[in-house]
Amino acid sequence: MTMLVRYWGVRGSIPVPGAGTARYGGNTSCLEVRTPACRVVVDGGTGLRALGATFTQPEEFVMLFTHLHWDHIQGFPFFAPIYRKGFAIHIYSGHKADVSLEAVLRGQMQEPNFPVDLGHLPAHFTFNEIPKGSPLQLDGLAVQTIKLNHPNEAMGLKFEAGAKRFVHLTDHEHLPDWNDRIVAFCKGADVLSMDTFFTPEAYPKHVGWGHSSWEHAASICAEAGVRQLVLFHHAPEHDDAMMDRILLEARQKLPNTIAAYEGLELSL
Repeated sequence: MTMLVRYWGVRGSIPVPGAGTARYGGNTSCLEVRTPACRVVVDGGTGLRALGATFTQPEEFVMLFTHLHWDHIQGFPFFAPIYRKGFAIHIYSGHKADVSLEAVLRGQMQEPNFPVDLGHLPAHFTFNEIPKGSPLQLDGLAVQTIKLNHPNEAMGLKFEAGAKRFVHLTDHEHLPDWNDRIVAFCKGADVLSMDTFFTPEAYPKHVGWGHSSWEHAASICAEAGVRQLVLFHHAPEHDDAMMDRILLEARQKLPNTIAAYEGLELSL
């Protein structure tokens, strides 16, 4: 069983287009996980717009929102499949809020925020809120979930297809009292894709903000026996040159490390 992961948006907080971010990309969080029988869209940052252009025929698929902060949903109103008949989109989130998943997505498309109302779209939607820790069984793809340490919480994801395991942890601040459960969740994964928003030097000044450094991620990989680390959710201040330096430093600790960039494909 082959699992393909493609990154469409790799930034956190806000899009940062321009010459300084051209190599790694400036769009906010979005990736897709595919098997021969299944496509899953993970988060709907501004990278979602380019992903939408790849849907050429009516399709039924799943969208998983790790949480509903702005940088993870802001691309949804510009996602081409929602404007086309024949598409069936099953949307899941484990967010923690006093409003529903549907209400959050509907709210960002209401006047005066946006000219097209969610209720007038031709695609078919289902909205599903799942407790963090609950599994999700898709066609040929098993998804495990875990609560992460982030303001309003976020949901970590582990995708399993046959013997292949891909873990995606964004957004998460890795503190000592979280270590055992996170390491157990990542145990034996082929790839860990993780929020490494801060450098190790910057992190101590931002404790409590809900994000980690590459040192946190490398430590998890070492304890859990993960074969490859993907740095993700890059800070908007980190241009291409800065990302090169971060990657070089991380590889000195964990050689099999890569930094996510728009268009990166991993075949497991």
